[in-house]
Amino acid sequence: MRRTAAALLLALTCCAGPAPVAAQATLQEAVAEVRGAVQAVVPLAPVVDRSEDRVSDAAVAHIIRWEITSPAYYERRLRSPIWPGGASGVTWCVGYDGGHQSAPVIRRDWAGHRAVARLATTAGITGTKARDVLPRYRDIVTPYDYCARIFRDVTLPAYHRLARRTFADGWELLPEDAQGTLTATVYNRGASMVGSRRSEMVTLRDVCVPRGDVRCMAAQYRAMCRIWRGTINEAGLCGRYNDAARLAESAK
Repeated sequence: MRRTAAALLLALTCCAGPAPVAAQATLQEAVAEVRGAVQAVVPLAPVVDRSEDRVSDAAVAHIIRWEITSPAYYERRLRSPIWPGGASGVTWCVGYDGGHQSAPVIRRDWAGHRAVARLATTAGITGTKARDVLPRYRDIVTPYDYCARIFRDVTLPAYHRLARRTFADGWELLPEDAQGTLTATVYNRGASMVGSRRSEMVTLRDVCVPRGDVRCMAAQYRAMCRIWRGTINEAGLCGRYNDAARLAESAK
């Protein structure tokens, strides 16, 4: 089952195609802006075999596309660990930040990785210290198919549970793809509802989701663009949330 899911994920994400070079750079900058903060507050949990933790294939493809562009781009540029910047630690796969995990968690999540013992030593190393130690880990390779499986089976269920708790009122009224857009939003932006930058999140929680209104959700995703307008992240993050809006609207 897991192998089948990974193969389907690969097929879905291949269909999106690679983004232009400029868009790839903008996307990586956008990811770096939020990754450290999100990973710091959302611990990655082991997979639990519960149907409610399943993220739809379309939503997984959406997240993968906006995190790494495509499997081909991942294989060219992201097979080895990177340091996204800021408060991040040594990071591999789809935003798995070793600096914000404990060594036992890394060993559990990546038990099948041939370099798991070395990856576990990245635990707790963040910021410029992570930047400085990165060369020690650049020879470690995580192939896309393995990365995709761990991302889907280990990483996403934790964020899906967080999204379900955050948007609990009306969650069950939503189609799987619409639920997946909320998981994608929490993965990218966290679950905080505090501050003017979070007004669309509050409307999602208090108005759209309780009504099961996917058009309302789409409108809030598009409205989020005002947060990044005029910044270096506008193209990447506005594109991401316009895509989320389309996925919500098409959800059945």
